[in-house]
Amino acid sequence: MAEARITFVGSLDISTVTSFTEQVQAAAQGSDRIVVDCTEMEFLDSTGVRGLVVLKQQMASMGKQLVFEGFGSHIIDILDILGIREVVIDA
Repeated sequence: MAEARITFVGSLDISTVTSFTEQVQAAAQGSDRIVVDCTEMEFLDSTGVRGLVVLKQQMASMGKQLVFEGFGSHIIDILDILGIREVVIDA
């Protein structure tokens, strides 16, 4: 299984979600597993949350695994408040 790795830096919001989505989709063209390092994700707004969820669903429907790694506690807190931690982060 081919794996692609992406590092996300900065804010995932209305101004960056489209380019991030395109980057993940491009990586999926040659990979069955896409790993996104989110260690340097500083901010996540509602558009970014939607982007994460939609990407997970899209990749799953294509038979691909999308894994987000390294979320900071501030991002995990957002996912917990929204009740979608298990949707975004694989156990």
